[in-house]
Amino acid sequence: MPKKAVLLKSLTRGRIRASFNKYNLFNLYKKGKVEFRTKTLYQQKFSAKQETRSYHGEHITEGRFNTLFDKKLTSVAQLDASLRGGDKVKETPYILQTYATLEKRLEFALFRAMFASSIRQARQFILHGNVFVNGVKMRHPGYPLKAGDFFQVKQDKVLEALGAKKPSLQEALKVDKIQIEEWNKYVEEAKANPRKAWDTKMAKLKKPDASKEDKKEFHEFIDQYKANLEKSERTDLENCTNKNLLNQILVLHYNKLKADEEQHLNPLTVKDIEPLVNKDTTKKFAQDLMKCYNDLEKSGLINWDKISKFEDETKLKGYGDKLSTLPVEFKEKLSNNEKTSLRSANKILSEVANKYSLELSSYYRSLISDINSENIPYNPNWVDQLETHPKIDFEKIKENERKEMKMIQLPWQKGYTYGRQNISKPYFTPWKPRQFLAPFAILPNHLEVSFKTCSAIYLRDPIARPGQSEVISPFALNVHERAYMHYVRKGK
Repeated sequence: MPKKAVLLKSLTRGRIRASFNKYNLFNLYKKGKVEFRTKTLYQQKFSAKQETRSYHGEHITEGRFNTLFDKKLTSVAQLDASLRGGDKVKETPYILQTYATLEKRLEFALFRAMFASSIRQARQFILHGNVFVNGVKMRHPGYPLKAGDFFQVKQDKVLEALGAKKPSLQEALKVDKIQIEEWNKYVEEAKANPRKAWDTKMAKLKKPDASKEDKKEFHEFIDQYKANLEKSERTDLENCTNKNLLNQILVLHYNKLKADEEQHLNPLTVKDIEPLVNKDTTKKFAQDLMKCYNDLEKSGLINWDKISKFEDETKLKGYGDKLSTLPVEFKEKLSNNEKTSLRSANKILSEVANKYSLELSSYYRSLISDINSENIPYNPNWVDQLETHPKIDFEKIKENERKEMKMIQLPWQKGYTYGRQNISKPYFTPWKPRQFLAPFAILPNHLEVSFKTCSAIYLRDPIARPGQSEVISPFALNVHERAYMHYVRKGK
């Protein structure tokens, strides 16, 4: 039975453990050189044993380890290097093989393959029936692997071991509350001063010393901005028809006359029409549309008597559709003068629609080419897409999370509470790697690992070569040497 876990994460004693825990990383960072100068030989050996055993199999009792220990340390002598001689031949650190016998155990192989975040978690996975060796479920953590053995762990368990911690519902809602407050504050500030918010965002994303996450965010922003531009281009081109332009002119005319109900003598000007073709820098299309509008107004097709009959813009657009398509029953009611004016107006509208479509394509292509060179031009309408988040009754979510979590609709987190996209999973969802994983991401040469299938092959027993050892250890050779001396004396 393994030793009881007591103060494994202690910062005062500062023992280094076989674990990916952040406290263990702190101990590893603060750990100085093991000092032997003021100690007797026995104290040196015992101190070295304590330090190394805290990392190599601390859960195994001393009596059990003495039966596993083999004083015959195996290593590989590279004859071509040894025969060459001279100072270039590095020393073989065979003394690191003191704990090589432990690396054969299934629990250690799981930890070395990064399928578990600690030796103790690897034991738990094995005892709970989540590990298979050569296709057979294995429940013995100390099972000695042989060369060529294939072992596999259930995918969810690996994701749990290497993933961030799943927050409780209370912790998740606390984060969501802060996120919503910060987002609403950002939206209000951006709408109050769009240019300043844009420049701040661009400066932050373009920082030369930005982290990988910031760089990734910047490239994601570019891709999203480009996608939005392409979407806007499709929408503008679909709306750029003679029918749609005529309807927009009618709506402008209707709204302006409605605002001046007493006189009804307030026709449109070129400035009123310019927003309909706002991508045109020459303003030529606005003048052509003005000519079309004048023809329709003079003919009486859009005078106040006819326009005032329509209650809203929807019915007014129906009238505009008739003017552009000229159905037979509608055409028969028109006078010759009205027909002539309408034909002239539709001709102008068709020419404007065709030419303005080319102008739109050219405009959006130039913007997208600027984006490809990572020079995003300022868009004064970018804040129109930002919306403040409505207030949420967090008590309702606490009562029924699965049903009510759809209330959360942040741009980066839609329809789920923070870290709990999939409530049934025991790890942070959507999955992200746990903190401080990189310093421990070391794969030994005697294992061939596949993270896609959460499986690995035990190629052979770990060996030592000139200048390197396959037994991973945070301690120096002199520490292992004294630990070996301790066990040689007590061993078999």
